[in-house]
Amino acid sequence: MNRDFALPEPDPARPGADKIRRLFLLAATLYVLIYAFEAPIRYGLHLVGMDDAIFVRDLMLALPLLLLFIRQCIRGTVHPAFWVFALVVAVHGSVGYLNFHALAAPVYGAKFLLPVLFGFILSSALVQPSRKLLLIFALLWLVSLVALYLDKYVLTYPWSGMETKIGGLTVDVSRGWDITSGEDKRVAGFTRSSIDAASLLPVLAFLVIQRSKLLMRTIVLAATGCAIFLTTQKGALLAFVAVAAIFALPRRMWYAMLCFACVSLTLLAIVLPIATSGLLMPTGGGVFSLASFGMRITDTWPDAWRWIANHDIFPFATGLGGLSGAMRFFAQDFYNPSDNFFIFLYGNFGVPALFYLAWANYEALSVPAEMRPFATAALAILAFDLGYGAVIAILEGPFTALFLGASLGTLWRLRQQALHRKWADPFNPAWRHPIAVPAPAQPQLPA
Repeated sequence: MNRDFALPEPDPARPGADKIRRLFLLAATLYVLIYAFEAPIRYGLHLVGMDDAIFVRDLMLALPLLLLFIRQCIRGTVHPAFWVFALVVAVHGSVGYLNFHALAAPVYGAKFLLPVLFGFILSSALVQPSRKLLLIFALLWLVSLVALYLDKYVLTYPWSGMETKIGGLTVDVSRGWDITSGEDKRVAGFTRSSIDAASLLPVLAFLVIQRSKLLMRTIVLAATGCAIFLTTQKGALLAFVAVAAIFALPRRMWYAMLCFACVSLTLLAIVLPIATSGLLMPTGGGVFSLASFGMRITDTWPDAWRWIANHDIFPFATGLGGLSGAMRFFAQDFYNPSDNFFIFLYGNFGVPALFYLAWANYEALSVPAEMRPFATAALAILAFDLGYGAVIAILEGPFTALFLGASLGTLWRLRQQALHRKWADPFNPAWRHPIAVPAPAQPQLPA
């Protein structure tokens, strides 16, 4: 069976749709490259005093989205993802603004949701890439892998541990850690931090292996696992091992097991910060001890719950931007990274966060049978993100947000294609011409 995803044929009558599709692909490719080489890029910008120029990366997503929205408005058919994005930002953003009277809260929230929207619309073009794009991803995976080994054993990059000021806030050019040498050194390669490296490599690996044979899959997955080990990101390593082990099973079992992984890891992310509430954990030890996990249980998660309880507007909690990164603009002394996907979602969205997580798992479980061979990479990325989300607020990572949206968009689009619905192609929806119905004959008046 041909496992290449069958994209709809471009409509020669509407060349504009194909041009916007290519613009989206170009923007996404550059966005991923900037993320993968963010540390040296930020370092170079810092040397010339242009640190703020890094935000051009966000404009690269916003402009194609705006062009597509305008075009679809003119044609009278707007992708439903635009309306959902606008509704979420309007409702939850209003709560965040009314709660803290700081415009930074909804703006920051819209910023971390923007890659999700972009990825959702581009969807399959990212998760089931063309041969050229797949080659770029494969080379990027290899370069990132080598960069981590060099960082660990050979070099100390000039940008390691650097900080700068953007908008009055201290921002990492490359994240520094307590241990900067020896086997426990946390390395990031060319990415901004070891967290970013541990988010990048598994996604690239899942994209590369979806069309490969058993030997190549084994090599890529093993090399990726070793590279994640170098970053010392234990949550990423455990999530990756759980998902990668599924690819050792017969191919016919992949869909069911990946769905099981999505549901199980979602429940883990929800239950973990709740079931461990009140526990006392040791916070000492080396990098590969339970120290960081203990700090989450004893400090980070309880502090996040207290912040939410003290600023709760039920059922919307603190509102969009009310927890994690945006706090640096209006509550610097109480800044809390949340370090858990469910806490992050609940803090920003409240009770509807449970609906959003349930919908994500519904998309995974409801792929039509004939489309399931095309859902492998999307499910693997979704399961890994949910697993890593047990100890990280994954939506704050721009690359993770982009591919989380692309994975969910792919799963949604597969069902659209299977049912021959309007949005099988997000750039060129199927136009339904109204059927001309003759007007009923008017009764004649009597003479």
